[in-house]
Amino acid sequence: MSKSVWKTLAVALVGSVLLLAQPARASEPFKIGILDLQKCLDQAEAGKKAKKLLQDKSERIKKDLSLKRDELKKNRDEFTKKASVLNADARRDKEKELIRKEEDFRDLVREKEEEMRKDEYNAMQPLLNDLFEVTSKLAKDESYTMILEAKSGVVYYNKSIDITDKIIKLFNEGKPKEKKK
Repeated sequence: MSKSVWKTLAVALVGSVLLLAQPARASEPFKIGILDLQKCLDQAEAGKKAKKLLQDKSERIKKDLSLKRDELKKNRDEFTKKASVLNADARRDKEKELIRKEEDFRDLVREKEEEMRKDEYNAMQPLLNDLFEVTSKLAKDESYTMILEAKSGVVYYNKSIDITDKIIKLFNEGKPKEKKK
């Protein structure tokens, strides 16, 4: 995902944690946690599955496009060999046909790239929502004042406040259940 998407997600995470956290009182300690979203998505079981599905689809698309590209090249090479024996009208018609096929191929490539971007978004968005839910629950349960995303403007942090592995463990266990009060 792009940096702007990650920054937006990090801001949303911080905002949701701040909104959901209990108001801090002067006597309560200020508790900060750091979360590496990318690591969560890479190491959580649901993230691994989604990534594998996306990679498999990407490989199928690449293979299909490669076959189509090879076919276009073959057609271009055949045209180049036979162009000298064709009359002007036939040569012009064949060249127009090749140009149209090449434009269709470029359109197909753009379409497949857009399809993969949408698939990535559709696969990651529910994971991120669940991850934010798990993070918010942990923030409430363990009285965090704030949880920041590690790669969104955090220049330095002590590794002792990194809660990424704890979030991955909770995320892998499943959606959080609200504590009964």
